Amino acid sequence: MRKIVIAGSAKFYKEVLEMKKELENNDYNVMDYPKNINVNIEDEYKQAYERFYESLSKTDDLILFNLDKNGIEGYIGYESFAELSNLVVKKIQEDNNHKIYIYKMPSKEVGCYDEIKHFLKLGYIELFK
Repeated sequence: MRKIVIAGSAKFYKEVLEMKKELENNDYNVMDYPKNINVNIEDEYKQAYERFYESLSKTDDLILFNLDKNGIEGYIGYESFAELSNLVVKKIQEDNNHKIYIYKMPSKEVGCYDEIKHFLKLGYIELFK
């Protein structure tokens, strides 16, 4: 059973839980996923952030669950791009077999569109099927 982390916006908590169930039904162990936290309470935010990156350090795979947000197709926020980039760097440095997926191709309006396009061409990431 492969371990996987779901990255993305906690705004889509309901959809994330559906994705979690789908992945578990396909023999994945979902280690972590976006959860609603009170970002005004620094300790809670800090713990969630550290726990998420700890899961990233132990996972086999990552899916960036980039749904449409604020009228932008395949939105990827700064934090989600940082999480994805963290695993891309690890994949390059360790030459491991991490699978890194994005749920859908982002629109050109997304700030990291060019980087995502290059990561796909270079084979660092792939579109989720």
